[in-house]
Amino acid sequence: MSKTYFHRVQAETPTRFWINNPTLEQAKLAIEAGAIGCTTNPSYVSKLFGSEDDLRIVLRAIDLLLPYEKNDCLVAQKVQQMMVARLADLFLPMYKKSGGKEGLVTIQGDPFAETDTRLIIEEGLENRRIGENICIKIPVTTWGIEAISAMVERNIPTMATEVMGLSQAVSICEEYQRVSKESGNTPAFYVTHITGILDDHFKRVIKANNLVLDEKLVKYAGLSIAKKEYELLKVRNYPGILIGGGARKLEDFTELVGGDLHITINWTGTAETLIGADKDAVSRIGENLSEKEMQILREQLPDYARAFDVDGMHSGEYYDYGGVELFRTSFQKGWNELLALIAERRRKA
Repeated sequence: MSKTYFHRVQAETPTRFWINNPTLEQAKLAIEAGAIGCTTNPSYVSKLFGSEDDLRIVLRAIDLLLPYEKNDCLVAQKVQQMMVARLADLFLPMYKKSGGKEGLVTIQGDPFAETDTRLIIEEGLENRRIGENICIKIPVTTWGIEAISAMVERNIPTMATEVMGLSQAVSICEEYQRVSKESGNTPAFYVTHITGILDDHFKRVIKANNLVLDEKLVKYAGLSIAKKEYELLKVRNYPGILIGGGARKLEDFTELVGGDLHITINWTGTAETLIGADKDAVSRIGENLSEKEMQILREQLPDYARAFDVDGMHSGEYYDYGGVELFRTSFQKGWNELLALIAERRRKA
């Protein structure tokens, strides 16, 4: 493949590109296009249902597991592990060549078990066995923070996810610092700000309350918080790398270019579109809404203020925050689709 937009971004800025929830073929294309890592979430396997080749592998895995496992939830976990393992194998040469700095692949556990710290830890340790380049993805909630601490204690690469607000980022970065100092471990660590999903949450609040806001403010609300979060992590010299996630529009990538951060996006509709557009790698990380515009958002949308302010939420509020709830619900939907397929195959067996 010739040099793409992402190759230029990598050559001209510190920003790096990851691919999210790809089919195996999309993952190969993404690596050729400059992707240095891969993220998946609990809805990953359900995303593969639209690919004939990948669905065939999913069905084969389910059918092989059914005679030996009576618990459909455990079958779902094992199928997820098998599908993520294919990606880990694909990115492993990159991981080894870079000395572990690139080529990581993330996996996140059962989205219905996110209030059980013990189970999150057990899933993380089990998923880590998939391969040396596996990064354990855990939500930043009361229970997730404890589980991430356990991963750091064991020197396991971790991606803190479902981060919507600055308070979440502060909580997990300071916890990482504390555990790292006590244990002496400094495993790879990523803080994922979910821009597009946060915007989706704001939009439903706006609709429910019949609010009228300038389209520009609605479009860049989530990104304005992401940029503030990036600035905060740099000013405070917090550990880890900010990674933009939950993209819903091209700007969720292009507006963060120029930052010393990573961004994960889907292949269809985002990565391939940016490659096709073939634009220059323009640094936009320093551009943000004006203080006046952000103040309007703070006044009109209390949930924007909760996400924007460093002390906008305490850890007990993270799990039920609207954007986090919306993201988790989408994962649960995908997990249920996988469980439904497993139940269907079991009936036919």
